[in-house]
Amino acid sequence: MAAGLSIVPGLGHFYLGEWRKGLFFLLGCGGLEFLGFDLDLTLIGDALGIPMGVGGFGMWAYSVWDAYRLARDRDRLTAHA
Repeated sequence: MAAGLSIVPGLGHFYLGEWRKGLFFLLGCGGLEFLGFDLDLTLIGDALGIPMGVGGFGMWAYSVWDAYRLARDRDRLTAHA
């Protein structure tokens, strides 16, 4: 569900209660697209630890994967509790 909601950047993180990450991805992807900085931001991505080799698309793809990973890890923790 979280990965599906991440079609809109950050929405999957909001669903999981990760408000800061969700806001970061929403503003980051939206800002890159709005300002026209959808370029190769590899240096910035390296500094932040986010693979942004293709700009906004890379950040969006990472956001979907991260939301899926967070949801999967939470499911595993609740299954063993």
